[in-house]
Amino acid sequence: MDSHKEAKWADEHTLQQRIIELEQRVHELEQSEAEVSALFAAMSDVILVLDSDGQYLKIAPTNPSLLYKPSEEMLGKTIHDIMPAEAADVFVGKIRHALETHQIVHIEYFLPVQGGDVWFAGSVSPINDTTVLWVARDVTERKKAEEQRRTMQDKIIQMQAATLAELSTPLIPISDRVLVMPLIGTIDTRRAQNVLDTLLHGIAEKQAEVVILDVTGVVTLDSQVADTLLKAAQAVQLLGARVVLTGIRPEVAQMLVGLGIDFSNIITRSTLQSGITYVLEH
Repeated sequence: MDSHKEAKWADEHTLQQRIIELEQRVHELEQSEAEVSALFAAMSDVILVLDSDGQYLKIAPTNPSLLYKPSEEMLGKTIHDIMPAEAADVFVGKIRHALETHQIVHIEYFLPVQGGDVWFAGSVSPINDTTVLWVARDVTERKKAEEQRRTMQDKIIQMQAATLAELSTPLIPISDRVLVMPLIGTIDTRRAQNVLDTLLHGIAEKQAEVVILDVTGVVTLDSQVADTLLKAAQAVQLLGARVVLTGIRPEVAQMLVGLGIDFSNIITRSTLQSGITYVLEH
């Protein structure tokens, strides 16, 4: 084989090797592209690339159903072109904050998508000095569960408050026409108002003629609370019933006198037992 034929053979061999390498490279690229496509198809997050002005540079084909608008209507446009100004201002602000701080910025927001509000948990990550990667995950079910939990907690709190109110102002019938309300602990203005409400509703419901209001277990009474109790007694009288006040301790009586609170028009007894005895006798 002369040198010319050898050179030709070498060129053909090199070309053949190059073709094989290119074919292998194409195959690798196709396989890599298929893997990337499969990866995107398996992802449910919204993935966007935006610049500092909020322009949509790239939109990954991960979950088109969660896009605010079709990707072809968003690419090349800015967030302000697509969304209401108030929401767009917030989103662009998050993008610029991420670029300025070189930190990932997190945001939760909702958008009207396909006729319903969808909640997203988003993260904005700087890619370079001018662009960010925006990844948003649908967290609507989580938000609904949180809202249901809050609603349930509110109901439980309301039920507990109602139960505590009943326990703090118990109204006990001891006969067809006689009710007893024993009060224990500290009576503040709010609780005194509850006493008034419970008394009036109880009298109207039970058609009671007498209410024994026992304050044996009351720690202290200030002038405002004492005045509220006095008004409660007067309101009871307007309903045609009577109030018997029992359990006023000497120190409480002295305090009431010092405050100038006049209970002279209300029947009083030292103990609950003596109050019940009085009612039964009269």
